[in-house]
Amino acid sequence: MGSEGSSPDLKDLTSTSFGYIIAFLLPGILGLYALTFWSPQIGALFQPIFNGDAAIGPSAIFLLLALGMGVSVSAVRFVVFEKGVCRKHQLSPKMFEVLAAENKLASFKAAVDEHYRYHQFYGGCVISFPILFVGWWQMHGWEFTTRLVIGGVGFIIVGLLFAYSASDCFKKYVRRANLIVGGFEERGRVSTERERH
Repeated sequence: MGSEGSSPDLKDLTSTSFGYIIAFLLPGILGLYALTFWSPQIGALFQPIFNGDAAIGPSAIFLLLALGMGVSVSAVRFVVFEKGVCRKHQLSPKMFEVLAAENKLASFKAAVDEHYRYHQFYGGCVISFPILFVGWWQMHGWEFTTRLVIGGVGFIIVGLLFAYSASDCFKKYVRRANLIVGGFEERGRVSTERERH
């Protein structure tokens, strides 16, 4: 009985934690890794990860720096995707007012966990890919070789795939969130009876 009562909280905590990891931590780690091609000092941050007997302190510092990088990458992602690529897809202006009034916050959080966090992950990686590719290229002496062409094509394919996924996840998030509050159309027109009055 007791375990059944606590399982929804545990499930919510797990999905929220996983969401934050993919939204901020993983893109932050990728962003830091991309910068290792530009600065050996940043590369030294990764040493505690690969050293089995490393103290907790350096690993904790690395995680904090990765989170900071992830939040910074997320700011660029926000401008590129939410204010650029996906600007026609908007949440209802009365979204949070309706969520609070009608007790729909749990449904909205599910939409965030199932779509928006993945958008943040894919979009954050898209922002880090060019830094990673250009750093990898300069590490190889800026030479135009077959290896560069193959690597460049690979980066472009993965980047386009992630960009498409980021855009698609954001659109699904907006569509689902607007359905939760009821009838808001993506281009900013309100169609519910509630918002007409």
